[in-house]
Amino acid sequence: MKNIFLSILLICFAGHIFAYSLYENYELGLGKQVDLLSPRSAGMGGTGTAAGSELMDKIINPANLGFLQDGLTAQFVFDVTQLEENRSMPMFNFFDSYVADATYASNTNFFTDLAIALAYKMRFGDISVAASLDYKPFINFNAYYEEQVRNNEGSDNDNYPPILAMNYLESEGDIYSYGFTTAFSYHRDYEDWFSKSALGININMLNGEHRLERKIIWSEYAKDIAVLNDVEDNSGYDYDAVNFSLGLTSDISRRVSAGLMYAPGFTMNFEDAFSDAEGEADYPAVLRAGIQFKPRNMLRTSFHFDLEMVNWSDVSDFYDNVMNYYLGVEHVFPHTVPLRLGFNYVTSPSSSVDDIPSPIVIPSITAGTGFKIHGDLFLDLSGEFSHRKYETMDLFPDGYYDHQGLWSGTYNPQTRTETDTVREYYIQLKSSLTFKW
Repeated sequence: MKNIFLSILLICFAGHIFAYSLYENYELGLGKQVDLLSPRSAGMGGTGTAAGSELMDKIINPANLGFLQDGLTAQFVFDVTQLEENRSMPMFNFFDSYVADATYASNTNFFTDLAIALAYKMRFGDISVAASLDYKPFINFNAYYEEQVRNNEGSDNDNYPPILAMNYLESEGDIYSYGFTTAFSYHRDYEDWFSKSALGININMLNGEHRLERKIIWSEYAKDIAVLNDVEDNSGYDYDAVNFSLGLTSDISRRVSAGLMYAPGFTMNFEDAFSDAEGEADYPAVLRAGIQFKPRNMLRTSFHFDLEMVNWSDVSDFYDNVMNYYLGVEHVFPHTVPLRLGFNYVTSPSSSVDDIPSPIVIPSITAGTGFKIHGDLFLDLSGEFSHRKYETMDLFPDGYYDHQGLWSGTYNPQTRTETDTVREYYIQLKSSLTFKW
């Protein structure tokens, strides 16, 4: 039995991995906001605004803390995320007709992190009071990009043109949250309507840093031909802020529950790590509503739907406000593990060109399950697959590599004015250990 517990702990602690896109971390500079949901909610498409039953569901709605069982609860949440990014340039034939995309860079990256929360709930007659402390990453800046630059010499099946330079872009850092949540719930036993309701508030102290490094390293082959100097640019910022969210959830009837969460926009203070310069960065307000429906059937089944509005115009007038959609279902079969399925449709912050919105959407499908390991120790698992496609300018303009002797014939590389196409594929596995006393 000790070996089983040790194996599970090693798998979980080895596995909270993030691999986030350059879009949030380099092009927007805002970082990727980390939603360390419980695997139960994640397996149901990220739903849980209404009557979430796991400790980490307080991230979606702090009022969910009031729906925990009485006593002490602790939860560790871990992720494994793989992101594959394929970057393509537009290809044209000699009639200047667009024909296809040519992938010139492909990267798969992995990064690690961890979250933990502890809560206690007491009941005083019809009133319950719950409080929780947590430590988790709030914003993640991690991303890594690498590409090769080769010249235009002819090649055969056994030879590639020589490498002229290696390009690197590395974004790293986290803003961690030290959070406190409290919730008050009211119970009306043996009542069909509004038998249980809760009101909660979450307050987070945020602190962290972001470091960005951009490098162009010329190969020895290129340096033997021309006088070239490597390029290395570094920037970095240190951040701190305070934010909060409010939530309300209620069992309207035996079959229907509803929830509402509001997180006001907030301002992040930052300081340049290489100078005394200071500044502020704005983050958007979020309003989220959800509903849970339990039909009358032989299985313990629940359907969940969440709707979220993110006010990205708080950050910049160039960004569009977006609506995100979450849908999930859980079936609990007799004498076996539950089955959870879900879908969500999330839109990245995106700008408008000539008043024409250009949304960047990330559809995802999810699945999950969970079971008791021993006594009051529970293990939950979930998986998610997502895809995103967007257009952006070349990260390393080709004109920089126009040096005499590096290219054959009369060819000279020119900086492209057409946008590149970026395709991203996410595979995310979540696991959590929950202790309940």
